[in-house]
Amino acid sequence: MAQPIVVTVSHNLGAEEAQRRIARGLDRGRTEFSSIFSAFDVAWKANHADVVVVALHQRVTAGLDVFADVVRVEVSLPWYLAPLQTRIAAALQHQGMKSLQIGQR
Repeated sequence: MAQPIVVTVSHNLGAEEAQRRIARGLDRGRTEFSSIFSAFDVAWKANHADVVVVALHQRVTAGLDVFADVVRVEVSLPWYLAPLQTRIAAALQHQGMKSLQIGQR
């Protein structure tokens, strides 16, 4: 495994609203990319989600922790994706901020 990617996204939505928006974004991703993923599983327990995505027989796992003012995402990649960690972290940061935008309902 490559070193885990850890991204935090600040927000002012409160934990409940942030979790609702994150869950909606994950559901949208599952639908939009269903042709790419052979598995896309999300399991919520309180404010923590375990996410498992499988594409091209490769498994990527993530943990999301939603707090009142920040969302913390930790992603574990297969070792050969390590060179892409910086790009993946930037994409996660961007998508996290997009999912938590104030204008979204």
